[in-house]
Amino acid sequence: MIVRWHWRHQLVILMIALSVHVAGQSMPRALPKPTGKFSIGRVTLHWVDRSRIEPLAPDRQNRELMVDVWYPAEPSAGDAAEYLDVAAFERTLGADGFRTQFGAAYDIVSRGTVRTGALIAAPFAAAAERAPLLIFSPGGGMVREVYTAQLEDLASHGYVVAAISHPYDAIVTVFPDGRTIGYDSKRWPQVPSFEGEPNLNQLEWHADDVCFALDELSRANHAGPSKLPFAGHLDLARAGAFGHSFGGMAAAHACQKDQRLSACLDQDGEAGMRPFYLDPRGWGMDQAFMLMARAAPKGPVPDEELAKMKVTRRQAEEILARLRGYQDRALRSTGRGSYRVVLESKTTTHMDFSDLPALGARDATEAETRWRTLEVIRTYTRAFFDKYVRGAAAPFLAAKPAGELVESVEKFPPATPPCGAH
Repeated sequence: MIVRWHWRHQLVILMIALSVHVAGQSMPRALPKPTGKFSIGRVTLHWVDRSRIEPLAPDRQNRELMVDVWYPAEPSAGDAAEYLDVAAFERTLGADGFRTQFGAAYDIVSRGTVRTGALIAAPFAAAAERAPLLIFSPGGGMVREVYTAQLEDLASHGYVVAAISHPYDAIVTVFPDGRTIGYDSKRWPQVPSFEGEPNLNQLEWHADDVCFALDELSRANHAGPSKLPFAGHLDLARAGAFGHSFGGMAAAHACQKDQRLSACLDQDGEAGMRPFYLDPRGWGMDQAFMLMARAAPKGPVPDEELAKMKVTRRQAEEILARLRGYQDRALRSTGRGSYRVVLESKTTTHMDFSDLPALGARDATEAETRWRTLEVIRTYTRAFFDKYVRGAAAPFLAAKPAGELVESVEKFPPATPPCGAH
């Protein structure tokens, strides 16, 4: 089952083994068309981080990453980029395992009928000139491929987007030589408590993957266009990171570690309501930040949940108040300010940040609801990066919430770091 970070009644952390099951038969649904003016290209890259030994590799070789880079492209003829390597996923997971992981989306994905809007290695769009860069980290146990609708939409608006699969955490990572690596729970040495103590091993590995990707893209950018279509076109002074679920926390931590990133966005990733961890001085990060999260369930925590967690109602209320206070302090501790966008939880789901719920929809009405939710997510994501990475006006962020799917949008002003904070 797909591994992700998820909250139930704001007190339960990281529910491993979520599968995107939807009752009934799945209806074939195309990915939504990108909304920007650019055509899209995509290349898939294999990088080796010589600075890190991978302790989970049988031969203890260096850390390896697979990365898809989506970018604005010239309209051209060519081969369409495949959604994912179905044969490699089935070989690694088995047909039953593949079905379990993808739930109701299995039928359409396994048939290979999902089409991206990108062409393989298409020429870079001349009109895009120097493009801002975004690096994406998937949710825990997830793979970069199932966020295609988000990634190619950003590319159609002139961004270069590098999406990572984190080996041994992704359910399947496929390498150019045919090797595959499946999920390995050893990367998670312990399950944190519901108050959100950090699993620094996992968080550091994923944040370091983001920073390493930025290093490699910087090198590629200076190699010239004969090497990669986007080379020479990256504006590395305008770079950001984002991610879903645990990947959102990894993106935030990457910002804390790497000043080359000017903005980070966390899509529904929290540990004990923490989108990131404050340093010992109580400082979050120097950059701009956005937390886009689903609303907490309304009303008191049910008695059965209290019993599971072995806490009294009073203890639960005290914990919740403490966690809410921590989140507010975090959002007030960013050098360029922050936003909290709250999605209503009755209609939306944690997995709506990916393609899977819509691809597994039972009918056209359900698919439309899922894509409509994703369009709201794409719009707020793009508005945030337009303002803090591209430096463009983003009146959408100052407007009232967009439609019934968004409960609130709250802005926190820029803060001054305490003495000695970096």
